[in-house]
Amino acid sequence: MRYFISFFFSLVLFFNPALKATTNSDENTYDTEGKIYTDTKEQVGLSEDSNYLFNSINKHQYFSAQFEQTTLQEKKKRLIEGEIRAHRSGIFKISYFEPLNEVMFSDGKDFYRFDPELEQLNIQPLEELLEETPVGLFTLSLKEIKELFIFSECRKDLNQFSCLLTSKKEESFIKWIDIGVKNDVFDSFEYLDTFGQTVSLKFKNVSLSTIPNGEFKLNIPEGTDIVSFRNSNCLLYTSDAADEGLGVDLGGRRI
Repeated sequence: MRYFISFFFSLVLFFNPALKATTNSDENTYDTEGKIYTDTKEQVGLSEDSNYLFNSINKHQYFSAQFEQTTLQEKKKRLIEGEIRAHRSGIFKISYFEPLNEVMFSDGKDFYRFDPELEQLNIQPLEELLEETPVGLFTLSLKEIKELFIFSECRKDLNQFSCLLTSKKEESFIKWIDIGVKNDVFDSFEYLDTFGQTVSLKFKNVSLSTIPNGEFKLNIPEGTDIVSFRNSNCLLYTSDAADEGLGVDLGGRRI
């Protein structure tokens, strides 16, 4: 059985709540020594102003990095790796490596999920995904982020800074998220979702440099089934691009 557990950030779970994480004996599990995670983050006292984080967010117009994601639920944890590319315009591309092996991306309007094992591409309206999942920290404006979260427990130690963000929405998909910043760039995330999963992400090889448009592109293999959920209707079809094995960029244009 394959697991649709993702960081991005919880994207699949956001669109498919029925796919809540379960544990497979084929995957490694670890005893976490009984550590209990609740829906509220332990408070440690405000020691730094949140403006440092605001300035860092403004610097992250582009963000690219590799990441290691650890998902913890019921004293068991699961590890997976991937890479992310994102821009404040709402565009992002997230690639998960084995065992998930999926690509998720957005053109700022629709959300695309490509499953090479199923040879299927799902397309859904982006809707509130950016507001309800951590990917919004890379793609929303600072003003929009401030409207979504309460900033507290900001603390700094030498070149490392962290701040706790608590959702203003009572029914938010993300209960809280702790952001770690190192040398003015995002270094780590830890958050709790509505499924009781604590997800930790560690970024490496981080770059804030401009990302070429070609990096935001998905090549669709010949014969891929494309399932569109636009306009609340499910329509299964195979596109010309898929038939010919052409490339399609994030705007849906053939190239």
